[in-house]
This record gives sequence, C-alpha cells and structure tokens, in this order.
Amino acid sequence: MGKKKGFLFFLLNMVSDIVIKVTLLMLVEAFMKNLFRFTIFSLVFASSVFANANSDQTNMNQTNTTDYHSGFYVKLSGAALLPSETGLGSFTDSWQYANADGSTIRSLSKPSKADYKFAWGVLVGYDASSLPNFAEAEYFYLSNSNHNYNTTSDGPASFGSVFFNVGFPLTPGQDFVSDAYLIYRVNQVDIRAGHRFYVADNHLEISPSIGVRWSDLVHNLSFAVGHVRTSYWGVGPVFGIDGVYTLYKGLKLLSHFDAAIVVGSVKANSKLDFFGKSKYISPSTNRVVPTLAAKLGLRYDFIFSNKSSLRIEAGYQTAVYIGVFDILTGFTQIPAIGQVQRIASITTDNFSYSGPYASIAFHM
Repeated sequence: MGKKKGFLFFLLNMVSDIVIKVTLLMLVEAFMKNLFRFTIFSLVFASSVFANANSDQTNMNQTNTTDYHSGFYVKLSGAALLPSETGLGSFTDSWQYANADGSTIRSLSKPSKADYKFAWGVLVGYDASSLPNFAEAEYFYLSNSNHNYNTTSDGPASFGSVFFNVGFPLTPGQDFVSDAYLIYRVNQVDIRAGHRFYVADNHLEISPSIGVRWSDLVHNLSFAVGHVRTSYWGVGPVFGIDGVYTLYKGLKLLSHFDAAIVVGSVKANSKLDFFGKSKYISPSTNRVVPTLAAKLGLRYDFIFSNKSSLRIEAGYQTAVYIGVFDILTGFTQIPAIGQVQRIASITTDNFSYSGPYASIAFHM
C-alpha cells in the first residue's frame, strides 16, 4: 500500500511539473509575440515622427528662428529634494512595548527620516550653427544632513539596535535617548551631445542625446557609539530625451527622461563601540548600477532683439539609483554567552530623491 501511495505521489508531481512547464512556455511565447508586435509598432511610429521632423528641418531656420540659433547657453538650477532609501539604510532602532498584562509585546520601527534640503546644478551648452546639434556638460550636487532622535517619552519596555545584536530592557520612567545623523551626498557629471528635431509645425521639439555619466554617492549614518557607512562611484553611458511643447507664445510644457548604466564599485563599513570595539568591513566590490531620472515642468522664454533669450523653468523631478548601496550588519562579541563577532548580513539598497525644482538659463 505504501509503495502505491509513493508511486501515485511521484506521478502527481511529474504531471504537475509538466503542466507548469507547458504553462510557462505558453506565457513566454505569448509575451514574445506581443513584444515583437510592440517593437514593430514602435519602429514604424518612430520612423514616421523622424521623417516628419526631417522634412520640417529644412524650413526650421525660417519658421522657428525665435527658438533656435547658435551660441553658448548657461543654466543654473536649484531644487528642494527629499532623499529616500530602501532596505536598512535609514532604519536604526527597534522599540518594544508591552501590554499591561504582559500578554503581547509590540515592536516598533523608528527609522531616521530625511527632510527636504536644497540641491543645485549648473549646465553649460553650445548650439551648433549649421545644424541644430548641441553639446552639454552638467554638474549636479546634493548634500542632505538630518539629525534624528528618539526618546523613552512614550514608555517603551526595551530598546534594540537593528544593525547590531545590542538590546536592553528599560525601566518605567528611565531616561534614554537614541540619536543619529543621516547624511546623503551625490556628486554627478554628465557630458552629452544631441540633436533637436522640430515637428508639428515646430510646436514640438524633441531632443535625443547620448553621452557619459560619472556618479559618486555617499551614505553615512553616525551615532554616539558607532556608524554605518557605504559609498559608490562609477562611470557609464547615458541616454536622454527632452520634449518641449509650445502652449502659447513663450509658454512651454517640457519633460525630460534619461537612463544610465553606471559601472563602478561599492564599499561599506560599520563600527560599534559597545561591549568593546567592533568593526565590520566589506572591501570594494564591482557593481553595475542602473539609473533613471525624469522631470516635468513649465518654461517661459523671453526672446530679445538680438535673438538671445532668457528661460525660466519650474517643475518636479525625481531620480533613482538601483542597488547602489551596501549596508553591513554585525554581531558583537559577548564572551559571557559565548557570542563571537561576525558580519551578520549585507543588504543592497536603492537610493532615490524627488522634489520641486526651478532654473534660469541664458542663451547668448
């Protein structure tokens, strides 16, 4: 009887395996068919758009002289940006609260929170005279520092660290403060070149560009008895596209999107001066980081008699760096219970920022 049950169980497993594989193959086949159709449609649509753009290009200098002329331009921008990080990057403490009868213990996370802080950028570009080609160099800088602290004012029963195996009970009325400084820094340089296409009777300007990006990012969480730090730098290709649509005279709706694949290295280290000094180190490791960024806003162009222009722009921007930070957690050495020091885990975090921005540009 046992052999029959074993055979039936084996047969059912084999049949279910075949059904799952066939289903997956059908799904993959359907996906590939739709992907092929979407690709063909995209190519046809893009060909149509750029064919119209090329036909309009010969008349561009006569019909769009208010928008295009050769020369240098400079843009200064400022933004109020809010950083965000997935994983353990901004997570520090675990506070425990017990019911009066002791039947349930509730653990509450109290992460470090970043606030909106000022970030800035500068762009220098040149529009060629013969064709609407352009070249640009842009620098972006973000430095966001925040001081977060948690107290025992809401009556926790115990405190525990997330990064290290440190925790202790708290007596009612005990005064204890956990404070930390969380700092993010981003330095980024883009060098790119592109071409401006004018379509829809020159009401729509589409400007694809390609270039190279250098990125340097730092995460630094420091507290009274230690720190958790990680940093990344890399270089890679970047592709961007800008769209500008004329709503009324000098008023324009604009959007920007870029994607980059940055190749570089990440390193991390953590430190705790509690139960003795403990250090945890992850050496420099190769890392490929995909990056996405987007903007949406409004722009107003003031055109002067000599064809120079002043452009005022405002909108909203966001960016994300995927898998850019490594966060180390560790166990400390506690001889009384035979606990030896060791790295407990390495988590990989995404970093992003978002917020309103404004800029002013002068085209000579």
